[in-house]
Order: sequence, then C-alpha cells, then structure tokens
Amino acid sequence: MAYKLMTVALVLLNLSLPTLAQGTGTQFITGPCTSDASCASGCCGFNTGKCAGAIIALTRDGGCGFGDATPNDNAAQVLRGQAPSPVAVSATTPAATAAATPAATPAATPAAGGNGAGNGAGKQFITGPCTSDADCANGCCGFNSGKCAGAVVAQERDGGCGFGDASPNDNAAKALTGQKNKRLIVREMI
Repeated sequence: MAYKLMTVALVLLNLSLPTLAQGTGTQFITGPCTSDASCASGCCGFNTGKCAGAIIALTRDGGCGFGDATPNDNAAQVLRGQAPSPVAVSATTPAATAAATPAATPAATPAAGGNGAGNGAGKQFITGPCTSDADCANGCCGFNSGKCAGAVVAQERDGGCGFGDASPNDNAAKALTGQKNKRLIVREMI
C-alpha cells in the first residue's frame, strides 16, 4: 500500500515540476509558481508562491514577486495602464513585466477553442480577453481593460462593464444584487 501511495506521489510531483519550472506565464490563479513569469496574470504572490490576481495580491499577499528580494506591483501597474517603475524592477522581474504587458491589450480576434473573445458564447472566464459582455461567463467585460471581470469589482476597478460600448454599464452587478432597474453604487472598503 505504501509503495502505491509513494508511486502516485512521485508521478504527481513529476507532472507538476514542468509547470513550476517553465516560467511561460501559463499557470492559472491559485496555482504554484516560482516567479511572476510563471503566472498568466504576471503575479506570483510574494508570501504564498501562488499565482494571484495582481490587485488582490497587493492587499492579501504582500504584492507580487515571489522569489525576489522585495515584492512588486508591476502587474497591477500594467492593469491600471501605468508603466511599471524602473526602480522596482529587479533582475528577475523583466520577464514578469513582459508576461504582464499583453494583459493590458485585449485580443481582438476569437481565441482557438471557441471560448475566446468576440464569439459571444458567454464561456470566457474572469481575466480572459473579451470584446463585449456577451463573451464572459459572468456577463461583464471590463470597460477599460477588455477582460472578463467580476461584476462588482469591475465597477470599482475597471470603470464598469461593457467593453466596446460607448459607455460603461452595471448590468451584471445589478443582476447579482437583484436590482434590475436601479443604479448600483459601490463604496470603497476602508
């Protein structure tokens, strides 16, 4: 029995090591990482070594940059449309900045596999590229970023939903709160 358990553990370890070592920016949020370059979000949580959303990592994980001497907010700056500070960049973060840079530019063509931007299938997950609210599983394409976003979070951090429309909307947030005809007001938590 112990032999079988050890064999299974060894197989699982061997399957996970390439993901940890590759640094290609393919690891999804909550997956293990060794640097910002490992994560699709461009942010490896400084304290946990798990891929995280760039903004959330600033409040819950001490920032990004696991494996670096100091945390950084490079991916968050890119999401906000700012250039990462050259002072905050260490020898190991240029790849993270490069991995995070495409996140600021939404894809204009549908991705292979039918779940991507522009197809209106409503299957794109949060942080995936989108061209309208219809692309996103939760019904919210961030107005400023062109990425599927949480409906309430998008109101505060992305100017609302409705990327590609003339003005932002809060339709998905209203649907979540059951307020179809009321304007949603989101207050910042202190």
